[in-house]
Amino acid sequence: MRKVIRYLALIGICLAVLPSAWADTVPARILIGTSEAPLSPAPVHDGVGVLAPPYIIQLLGATCVTSSDGETLIIAGSNGNTGTIKTVDVNGTRMVPVDKLIGLIGGDQNWDASKRTLTLTAHLESVQYDNDILTINCSFPVRATARIMDDRILVDVANTKVASEAKEVYIGTATVAKARLGQFNDTTARVVLDLNKPTGCKLENTQAAAQISLRVGDGLVPAPAPTTSANAGTGCTIEGIALQSVDDTGFTIAIATSGKVAATSALNMSPPQIIVDLPKAKLAGSCAITGTHSAVKPQLSKTSTGARLTLNLTRPLVYATEVRDSQVMVYVHAPDKSGGTLADKLVVIDPGHGGLKNGRARDNGAQSNGVKEKDVNLQLAKDLAAALGKLGARVEMTREGDLQTDMSLADRPGVAVTCGADFFISLHCNSNTLPNSATGIETYYHMQEPSPKLLAYAIHDGVCRSTGMCDRRPRSDRSLHDSGLGVLRALENTGIPGVLLECGYLNNSSDRAKLLSPSYRAKLVAGIISGLKAYVEGAPIE
Repeated sequence: MRKVIRYLALIGICLAVLPSAWADTVPARILIGTSEAPLSPAPVHDGVGVLAPPYIIQLLGATCVTSSDGETLIIAGSNGNTGTIKTVDVNGTRMVPVDKLIGLIGGDQNWDASKRTLTLTAHLESVQYDNDILTINCSFPVRATARIMDDRILVDVANTKVASEAKEVYIGTATVAKARLGQFNDTTARVVLDLNKPTGCKLENTQAAAQISLRVGDGLVPAPAPTTSANAGTGCTIEGIALQSVDDTGFTIAIATSGKVAATSALNMSPPQIIVDLPKAKLAGSCAITGTHSAVKPQLSKTSTGARLTLNLTRPLVYATEVRDSQVMVYVHAPDKSGGTLADKLVVIDPGHGGLKNGRARDNGAQSNGVKEKDVNLQLAKDLAAALGKLGARVEMTREGDLQTDMSLADRPGVAVTCGADFFISLHCNSNTLPNSATGIETYYHMQEPSPKLLAYAIHDGVCRSTGMCDRRPRSDRSLHDSGLGVLRALENTGIPGVLLECGYLNNSSDRAKLLSPSYRAKLVAGIISGLKAYVEGAPIE
């Protein structure tokens, strides 16, 4: 009935020759759990339900393909649920009825009319235990924490409600007796593993995921509770900061505190900085910074919410933070394959797609207005190879033309592993379900590996500065990895930093024109090289 009402309203508006469709809609917000979904254009409420741009599908961990009529989306949820949804025209933009989407992939939705806010809550659909790994299956990506209490392991899944009919699962291993499922509070589902003997555990997911994996076994350390809780850091003071373990490869910063504090961190490239924020913490009157290192000038300051330590670096460096009961440790060191000059390095360039797919159809990648992604990627790769060659760097390509055979995702970084490369750069063009709805550059690195992350930040900063394109930020490839599309996964633990660069949206007419322009590609190449030089040589990004 809702669908009929929408279409009748649309027909009525068209007959009345109003200036735009759905003139009676009002702006709305969508919360996925407690976080607002970053959607553009903004969602609207049409008097029946909330309509959102197709990007909501990706945020909920699903994939979609547009059917030949241009109006129907074929949806596949991360839980395996599939179906079709008719989009709705809202002022010339195709929008997705969120109630239909949630009905397909699973979850709860709550509309607050006074706040014009729709809150989405995931369903915990099932659990399974195999080879000492507990898998918790949810309808869309959520976050979890784990801890050990006496003879139990407690896994709390935020913004989730238990939808599984089975509330107890017999396991019967030497270590784990059974799993119990329950609702800890209104917004948190809990899975309890009853243990036969003491053991450890470790969450495999550091980001939100639809499949949460917990490894159980001796010697594993439980994932620490989030350091951003409401009470963390309240009333704590920063008593002193010391540079320790100073040598040519790096240094350690020890932040002494009167108790356990919250800590968040960020990485900047221009200029190179590591910023550690300590919300709700205060500076002691005697607080001072001791120790020096030629690569850093630390600066401590007050903020409106607490305190901040800014590490002003002479060159980009990788780091990791650890929150202890009365310390925050920041470990800083040189990234893998850095040092020397770019001319000393071997770079493997991967022009994405090309060749056959599954032994049959051509793998053209994205296509728009007769332009094939594989061709754009190859031309850009050749431009980059020529520019690196002029600098004296050695270059290998995963393909020089359109291959006649399959090249799997693992084969591409496998070229870098085989030839002992220093870096791997995979070049792609982006695309989405709605033409001209997105623009800009994204750069992916593998999971949370520190050196690939730094390389991605450096190259991304160089490319965005050089081209002036919209900055869609560097990001982990976890969602790609979890969906089986992570081309960078074969580089894991190889010491070869690799990135995947999405150089623009092929189905955006402006981006497409730029990607076909030699002058734009030259700017892309210059930005990539600037980022590589910053990573290898410590040169400023220009």
